[in-house]
Amino acid sequence: MMKGLILKNQNGYFTIYGSEGALSLCRSRGRLKRRTDILVGDYVDFETGNSGETVITHVYPRKTVLYRPPSANIDQLVLVSAVRTPDLNLFLMDKMVVMAEEAGVEPLIVINKADLDEAGAEKAVTYYRKAGYSAFSLSLLHDEGLEELTSALKGPIIAFSGPSGVGKSTLLNRILGKSHFLSGEVSRHTGRGKNTTRHAELIQWKDRRFLMDTPGYTYLDIDRIEGNHLSYLFRDFRPFLGKCRFNDCIHSKEPDCAVRQAVDEGLIQQRRYQSYLEILDEIRNPRR
Repeated sequence: MMKGLILKNQNGYFTIYGSEGALSLCRSRGRLKRRTDILVGDYVDFETGNSGETVITHVYPRKTVLYRPPSANIDQLVLVSAVRTPDLNLFLMDKMVVMAEEAGVEPLIVINKADLDEAGAEKAVTYYRKAGYSAFSLSLLHDEGLEELTSALKGPIIAFSGPSGVGKSTLLNRILGKSHFLSGEVSRHTGRGKNTTRHAELIQWKDRRFLMDTPGYTYLDIDRIEGNHLSYLFRDFRPFLGKCRFNDCIHSKEPDCAVRQAVDEGLIQQRRYQSYLEILDEIRNPRR
């Protein structure tokens, strides 16, 4: 019996990183397949039977789960956006942060293509640092910010996420020091990136650490989040939670709301609060 890490799933065949870096190609046993889905990032036991076929026999409990794409045990989620081409969408980035918080994964924000708008990139970095998050401005064109970002990457499994066309794959290739991930381009007609990543895959980086690119997107579904839980997923709101007049306050229109007062006093940024209200509205009035 051996223990390993699922790196990739291709039509039910799993690539496993085992002891001393050995790679094995496995399938899951019938009973295990019926009982649980095996995700990229899962830690598993596997063995080679008398027939010579290598099979997965056990999946260890997961500490975190992401649903886009389905993956497990992510330690850090690097949220990448571009300041221009495509233009930065703070609301979409705030939703990405909320989804990382919901999954229990530490987010790290990267504002890429800073050479296109240095002031805009620094403004976005300041916005997220004020909200309590690690954030970095990056220009791969001018080779600025990459060393600082790389030193902030933590954990055995680090996933990169963000809208299409913001430079995730290019960034990953620079960190890896080789061309592994395909890079997309931004459509001249829509101003959005073209998705090149189709599935989750872990790539070994160094010191038994692994990197993962995720498919790009322009819309995020938040149907797993409850409206009365949303405020806890805004890190900058937490010092004021439990201090409202009403215990069930959702910080929208209620009187004597500590969160709204913090916004008025400049302790919570107005744009962050606006994102909260917009996400709350999406939860209470979901798209059909």
